[in-house]
Amino acid sequence: MLNILNKNQMAQNDYQKNQESIVRQSTLKFVGDYCKMIGTPLTLKEVVGVTNVLVDYCTNGYSKELGERLDKIDSHIQSKFEETL
Repeated sequence: MLNILNKNQMAQNDYQKNQESIVRQSTLKFVGDYCKMIGTPLTLKEVVGVTNVLVDYCTNGYSKELGERLDKIDSHIQSKFEETL
């Protein structure tokens, strides 16, 4: 019986890791497409940072802290966008 529970837990963990990987890949693609759409290149560090925040949103939902992080990212991207004009 314990063996079946362990297998179920392992399958659940594998499923969750797979879902997290899909979310991360999709978000990374979205960030790349967004950069192209607004015509503002981001550094690799910025792309990874934005991706992590959006993955956090997809995984855990919206929170006040996340809203503050998004505001900071938005302001940073806006300032970069204005620099390229």
